[in-house]
Amino acid sequence: MPLSTPERKTRRQPPPGALPTRPGVKKSTGFLTLAALGVVFGDIGTSPLYALKVCFSEGHLKPVESEILGILSLIFWSLLLVISGKYLLVLLRIDSRGEGGICAMLDLVRNERLSKRWKVLAVGATIIGGALLFGDGVITPAISVLSALEGLSEHSSTAARYTMPIAVLILVILFWIQRFGTARMGTLFGPVMLVWFLALAVFGAIAIADHPGVMLAVDPRVAFLFVKSHAGPAFVVLGAVVLVVTGGEALYADMGHFGKRPIRLAWIGLVWPSLLLNYFGQGARMMVDPAAHENPFFSIVPQVVLWPMIILATFAAIIASQAIISGLFSLARQAVNLKLLPPLKVVYTSQDHVGQIYIPVVNVCLGFCCVLLVVIFHRSEALASAYGLAVTGMMVITTLMFMLVARVALRWPAIVVFPLGLIFLSIDLLFFSANILKIPDGGWIPLAIASLMVIIMTTWLRGAQTAIRQFRNRSLSFTSFKRSWPEEGPTRIPGTGVFLTTVRVGVPSSVSSFYRNLRVLHEKVVLLSFSVEEIPFVAADQRIRIYKMPDDFWHVTVRHGYLDAVDAPKILGHAIELGLPIDIDSVTYLVRQEIIDITGKSHMARWRRRLFLMLHRNAWPSVWAFRLPPNRTVAIGIVVRV
Repeated sequence: MPLSTPERKTRRQPPPGALPTRPGVKKSTGFLTLAALGVVFGDIGTSPLYALKVCFSEGHLKPVESEILGILSLIFWSLLLVISGKYLLVLLRIDSRGEGGICAMLDLVRNERLSKRWKVLAVGATIIGGALLFGDGVITPAISVLSALEGLSEHSSTAARYTMPIAVLILVILFWIQRFGTARMGTLFGPVMLVWFLALAVFGAIAIADHPGVMLAVDPRVAFLFVKSHAGPAFVVLGAVVLVVTGGEALYADMGHFGKRPIRLAWIGLVWPSLLLNYFGQGARMMVDPAAHENPFFSIVPQVVLWPMIILATFAAIIASQAIISGLFSLARQAVNLKLLPPLKVVYTSQDHVGQIYIPVVNVCLGFCCVLLVVIFHRSEALASAYGLAVTGMMVITTLMFMLVARVALRWPAIVVFPLGLIFLSIDLLFFSANILKIPDGGWIPLAIASLMVIIMTTWLRGAQTAIRQFRNRSLSFTSFKRSWPEEGPTRIPGTGVFLTTVRVGVPSSVSSFYRNLRVLHEKVVLLSFSVEEIPFVAADQRIRIYKMPDDFWHVTVRHGYLDAVDAPKILGHAIELGLPIDIDSVTYLVRQEIIDITGKSHMARWRRRLFLMLHRNAWPSVWAFRLPPNRTVAIGIVVRV
């Protein structure tokens, strides 16, 4: 029977001066919208630096009016259909507890009544999509920083030799400051990006005034006629046009950081109009001066503000890396929750949003790979061919998952889901097909990284499923556990044994293993289990429920918010105040220590078992988070055969 008072839907008031505690509300919509400019839209917001330039740099097109209008029309409709239509209007409606991204989609369908084949396909799509996003995430910061610094070197030939070391320094600083959290990053970067987007809009509008005819590109017939008359070149150029939408996946993955409304407001109110004005302004300048195609972005900037704009562009390109970094933090946490990655240390950096997190190991690995790419390739041109393939592959998988989730989990009508899905899929496949041509020239880099991530995630998933099955099979009901006792009862030793467990019902394998090997039990046994709530704080008097079991066994369940400190000794002290009859000074903490055995027969290949063992050894130990006293903690080895 429960001894504590029933739980109520209330939470602890934060300390004086702390921010509001309910996730998703409220710093304020305006504050979060400004912060989103610096985190969510950095990648897509810096595409004007190079997207239109790349379209004409391959030599497939000439800077004549018909071809300029055709490219601008493709850009306009790509932004409208892919970003505004697919991501902002449709995909932001699909979330799992406020989180977006491919893993959030899988979370929505994994408990639905689907055939095994469909579930396997959903998990496989999620693994491949997440791996592709990791592959793209390694390239984005490297190419953004390099392209910005190379813009500076064009105006100073002596600076070219310092491009690579300065890029390395900037990347090191960028990844170092991630520990301060995406909210603070957004606060720092948001005002800079606000100025950046306003500058894009102003300079673009000035250039459009010199040639207003460029606005004819909004007519979809212009894009159709361009593709019809330039079929071959148009297909190749799609690999460059896709650069204008490469921030879409990070935008969706970042939804948990700021919420839907701030992201939509920022896009519709500022980002989208600014991008269109700037792209059309660049096109207008090329119509007036065809030589401007060599650097159309800076060609629309007045000479008097050229250097300030170069400096601003450098900061904006650096900030562009933040969108993919924070998106990968969200993706990694979701992958851990879905048992696709081993447990990782997650640092929550905000009282307002559960999605604002920092994951040290992801940050270190991503930073190391980015620096390595900069050192190896030196120039952004060498990385340009690798950019876009992974993200377009991710776009295809996201569309397929959207069709499954919307139909099966959200019960959207088929007449809505399938026409939308086919429209989005046809666009995604066109972009993906065009980017396949880049594989020999560098597109293999994100594919290699994605392949490595697929191997890691599938290996951990199979190993974790094996371990879960074994633990479930070894758990006993209390009645079954008592059958192993002698008639006079088990030998009881002085003190209280506190077993940390994840099970809510019955006796965990750590307890039965302890008794089976030592043939003794403590005078009192406490099963202590934790669950994390999607709010930052849970009130102290609402966190604990105590259940009395036969033979001096007690089950204590603890709810805690994602920002609550998890201190097992303090929690037990509070449970004692609520009626748990134990002496805190006599407590011994017993934790499960998994011992991975890879020597026996297995359906897993030997190299996979070795990889699982390595991942397990480097997983973040959950016991560290409980602040257990080392001199009163005992590990119980549980063998897991994989």
